[in-house]
Amino acid sequence: MNRLAYFVVLLVAAMLAGCSNHPPSAAQFMNARNGINFVVGGAVRTGDLDNRKIPGRDDESVSYEEGYWNTDLALSFAVPYAVVSLDLEDYTYRTILGGRSQYFGVQGWYGIAIDERRNGASSRMRHVGGVMLVEQYPVSENFKVGISEHISRNSYMVVDDPGCCSINTLYPEVYPEFGAGAYVMYKGFSAEFRYGREIGVPNNRFYFQLNYAFFLKEWNYSK
Repeated sequence: MNRLAYFVVLLVAAMLAGCSNHPPSAAQFMNARNGINFVVGGAVRTGDLDNRKIPGRDDESVSYEEGYWNTDLALSFAVPYAVVSLDLEDYTYRTILGGRSQYFGVQGWYGIAIDERRNGASSRMRHVGGVMLVEQYPVSENFKVGISEHISRNSYMVVDDPGCCSINTLYPEVYPEFGAGAYVMYKGFSAEFRYGREIGVPNNRFYFQLNYAFFLKEWNYSK
């Protein structure tokens, strides 16, 4: 299967997934080569997820739905010490900007959780974003390990599940989080574990993320 076919399959999967938003990959940010990179991947979550009924509406089908997994697509443009990425996690778009060296990096991101409210109701947009510090140790040219720390504003959706034929997405909600993670990376592949703690509420989340980078075009810089 060629690269275009991979892109189409994963794009379709993203359109079928939920509408949550969480911190992007630390490993693939540090792994971006000078040039154009395309990253595909996904994450699974467990812990205290927001899959509960809205208070005061226990007799209705409306509930929060953060979801237990998501897909992620990113197109990155990198030059020495700087990376810019256009990223799509499920339905939520975001822009990532940061700088990194061989041992240290910092990335920030900003996006808007898309309101999928039905029946002509008024729009309700939510802003998401955050900042992440990354420390990396290159064991060899191809194998690297690292840790990260982040603070972010994540999103999840409020949904209406009538228990019959369809699930309607109503509008996004947000929550603040801080956390830390660790990753291993070999060439274009990375595996990443992250812990997140919701600020103001004793909810804990655990993430496991896999990504693979296609290096589409490399730019050579002469000294």
